[in-house]
Amino acid sequence: MKRFIALSGLLALLAVAPTSAVGQRGVYEEVPYSNNPDRFCRIGYPLHNWVSVAPKLGVWAPVVAKLPVNKRYISTFKRVCMAGGIPMPIGPSAGNKKSRDPAATF
Repeated sequence: MKRFIALSGLLALLAVAPTSAVGQRGVYEEVPYSNNPDRFCRIGYPLHNWVSVAPKLGVWAPVVAKLPVNKRYISTFKRVCMAGGIPMPIGPSAGNKKSRDPAATF
């Protein structure tokens, strides 16, 4: 009887383990240009006085050296672009050219 309980407990743990791992996929991060990471990695963000130099390395440069750089999206640029800048579909409007996402205001 004890073997049966131990075996059934082990089987229950094995059955639950794969299901909990499936729910943890990638991390989604909001980027400018209507949430288009390809464009963001290619261009950078000139409105904040910086452009992309080598996106896969996370290298950026100021547009005008004497002006201050707004560093709001630089850490996002490094994380997203060094990870490959793979766009993730948001929902039904992901395939459309004009996004209906209210959060995409850039």
